[in-house]
Amino acid sequence: MVFDVVKDRLAVWRDRREVARQRLEAADEFTWVWSDTVNPCSHEFGADLTCRETNTLATLFRLFHHWNTANQLQKEHERGPNCNNAEPHPEIVEEDQ
Repeated sequence: MVFDVVKDRLAVWRDRREVARQRLEAADEFTWVWSDTVNPCSHEFGADLTCRETNTLATLFRLFHHWNTANQLQKEHERGPNCNNAEPHPEIVEEDQ
């Protein structure tokens, strides 16, 4: 009985780890696709991003070491029509520190 409970909890834990692994892999693939396809002009692809969306994407790109894409996206947004400074933007870091 106790063994079955432990076994079930282990299965749930493995399932969660697999989902987390798949999410991380998808995020990594997304950053590569965006960097190769959309960079540097997201407006040409219809991506009119808010300040929050831009900050979120820039953070994601930086986490996966796509510094140039993050910086270009942020610079493009700050010069574009959708930036109303609703949220502060992080400082642009020109290289991985």
